[in-house]
Amino acid sequence: MAALDPRAEISLHTTGEWVTVELPLLQPVTGVWARQYERLARAAAVPADVHTDDERAWIEARLPAISRPEQVSDTLNAARDLVARTDPADGSPIGSPAETSIRVWWSNARPESPWPMMLTLAVAIGVQFALPSRFSLGPDWIVPAILVALAGAHVIVDHVRFGRRALLGRILTIGIATILVANGAGVTFRLIDDLISGGPETNSPGVLLGVGFGVWIYTVIVFAFLYWVLDGGGASARAVSPARLRDLAFPQHLNSQVSGPGWRPKFLDYLYLGFTNATAFSPTDVMPLALWAKLAMTVQAITSLAILGLVVARAVNILQ
Repeated sequence: MAALDPRAEISLHTTGEWVTVELPLLQPVTGVWARQYERLARAAAVPADVHTDDERAWIEARLPAISRPEQVSDTLNAARDLVARTDPADGSPIGSPAETSIRVWWSNARPESPWPMMLTLAVAIGVQFALPSRFSLGPDWIVPAILVALAGAHVIVDHVRFGRRALLGRILTIGIATILVANGAGVTFRLIDDLISGGPETNSPGVLLGVGFGVWIYTVIVFAFLYWVLDGGGASARAVSPARLRDLAFPQHLNSQVSGPGWRPKFLDYLYLGFTNATAFSPTDVMPLALWAKLAMTVQAITSLAILGLVVARAVNILQ
């Protein structure tokens, strides 16, 4: 299946009143594929065609040098979307508005850095070790060991090129989110049960507040991963072929004036979403549109309210 190569560099050429951009494809294509793409481009009035040279191929799009950012984004998104539609049917000076918008679009279309996700996962593992051993599914080390193994495999897959890299990366991120959700549910139920029936940590307000805060932080991270993995089919799908119907509507989706061309949410945006939903007990600036998103945000709000409300109430009761 042909697709744009988000890791390769684009090439820009400015001639008079026009800017031409070369969007590299992951692999060479046949002449039949190229002709089919160009027929679809003409039918859709998309100024793009296909070029091949030795072992590489690319889509060449042509835009007026004075194009506005939204025009650049619409044209390049249309050129990219035609790649997926083709498979089943098998100049002003540098610094012009169009050229700048193209570079912004390409920057937003590239895969996001894995390090924010990895650092957040490290925090979750640290919280797990900081909690009492009773707050674990099995031995203390089992969940962190599984998460480290999955994260390490994800880093390797992210840096090695092969045919099913995106699929394997998707499986690994779903695995990480699944482990976090299962363990998050376990620590939450353990805390609530201890608060109701009287666990060891309920004898001291300081210990109780520390454990409660740790569990609350863990649930924030759990839901951040859940939103990141499920929204729009995952990070890879959002980069290669963004869905036209949003699962979660960020402010940048609703108002193009506050974002650059081709903007898409990254992991830290979902971490912010998890934090604000846990503190406000309701959506703030990100609106859930898909049913799964509404259910997930509802469950998170109830969980956060239960943790904070019960922990604070029990701590005050102990002090009295």
